[in-house]
Amino acid sequence: MGDYRGIPTCACPACGSHLLEITASFSPDTYEIEMYLLDNARCAMCQAHLTAPTPTDLPAA
Repeated sequence: MGDYRGIPTCACPACGSHLLEITASFSPDTYEIEMYLLDNARCAMCQAHLTAPTPTDLPAA
């Protein structure tokens, strides 16, 4: 397990997994995610600490 917080990523730098555990809040009206915490994400495979990404973190193509 490592600590990779501070670098937004959609894949774990340690093991390459794209499955992340996050803390999220859901809208009671639409059941859609309305908020999620960025700096307490973890890799579901190796439990490394991560920073969850946002759409603005996507590198320009």
